[in-house]
Amino acid sequence: MKFNYGDTLRIRNELYTILGKIRYIDTHRRIWYKYKLVKHKNNGEFWICWNKKPGVYQFTKLCGKVIPSDMNLVHRGYQMAIGTRGDIDIDIAAVSRYEEYEDDNGTHVLTIEKGAHTVEYSKGVYIEKKYVSLEKNVELTKPILDKMDTVQKMRFIGPIIWFLANLLNNKR
Repeated sequence: MKFNYGDTLRIRNELYTILGKIRYIDTHRRIWYKYKLVKHKNNGEFWICWNKKPGVYQFTKLCGKVIPSDMNLVHRGYQMAIGTRGDIDIDIAAVSRYEEYEDDNGTHVLTIEKGAHTVEYSKGVYIEKKYVSLEKNVELTKPILDKMDTVQKMRFIGPIIWFLANLLNNKR
């Protein structure tokens, strides 16, 4: 299922708003979306993406370095960001190597993404589609509205800063 920037999701009775969206393509020519979520209760950041093969959502949170000693490798490959929107700190065309691990029950997941200069670890669970729904007319919290306002300003100011930086650099 595809969602949009600013959509609010109900995931197992908790509300989350999408503040970022990345469109990826991988080495198997599979295209998918990964969404950055902010939880309404505590402003925690999470990620969700649709996992077509088992037909569930992968719901994760960044964590510290983890060794997947008690998990099984289920996917590995390379992915490239081919589109972004919102509060995302990845450049278009950025390539990373990814590895996905599952526990023996197939309920918990660990993802390792190795970019040119970074390594990110994410742990989480698989969530059935019936536990994820799009919510309409939800009142957003002030911290979420502030983040959305900052993203909106950067969409306008960012290109101006880039232009001025290049203009000044060329005059040297």
